[in-house]
Parts: sequence; structure tokens; C-alpha cells
Amino acid sequence: MFRRSIPQFTFRRFASHYAPSKFLKDKMPNKANPEAGKKFMQEYETKVHHSEGITNLWKKLTYLVAIPAILLTAIPVAKVEFSHAEHRKHQAHLSDDEWPQQYEYQNIRSKPFFWGDGDKTLFWNSDVNRHVEKS
Repeated sequence: MFRRSIPQFTFRRFASHYAPSKFLKDKMPNKANPEAGKKFMQEYETKVHHSEGITNLWKKLTYLVAIPAILLTAIPVAKVEFSHAEHRKHQAHLSDDEWPQQYEYQNIRSKPFFWGDGDKTLFWNSDVNRHVEKS
């Protein structure tokens, strides 16, 4: 029976990826070009300087514009949410008869859910939601 070892097969198949190309020396010049090296370093330093400037700009925009804008919009939203929380506290003690009217388009159940008692949705919140069944 012919058996081939997997590591040897893998090594032979992908050997070109592990070693430099045999044609590499033909394409490379024998001596380094100092002018090209200086030009490359100059372009590299220019890119680094530009990157540092852009990074500092975005940091300033984040701290001086974005964070204050988020805070300024969060304050009125928090006030509205606190007033809603007070309203929910008021409704928590109401009986089913005193609960606001349920319309026919609310809480439609064509078949029961397969979790829990079959009446509550997956994101049911007992403080906010109530399924009132009036006979």
C-alpha cells in the first residue's frame, strides 16, 4: 500500500512559500542606491508627520465636538425617560379594569408562543406591557 506522509507532502507542495525565489538575485542591483534610500525616507517621514497631524485632529474633534454633542443630546432624553419612568410607576398599581383600553390590533396572538405561558413576547417587560383579557 502506498502511503505518503502528510507533513512531507505539505512541505514539498508549499516549498515555494518558505524560501526566497531563485530569480530574486537577478532582479536586485548589486549596490544600494543612496539617492533612492534618501527619497524613500523623506516620503516616509512626510507620511508619518501627516498621519500624526490627522490623528491629533480626530482626537480634538472627538473630545471637543463629539463628546459634548452626545452629552447635550443625552440630557433632554434622560429628562423624558425619567418622566416616563414616573408614569410607569403610577400605572404599576392599576388593576386590569383601570388599565388603558386594549384595541383589537394590540397583542394579536394567532398561536401561542412556544416559551413561557405562551402569551408573552420574547422581549416582554412586565413593568411596561400588560395583556389585559376582558371577557
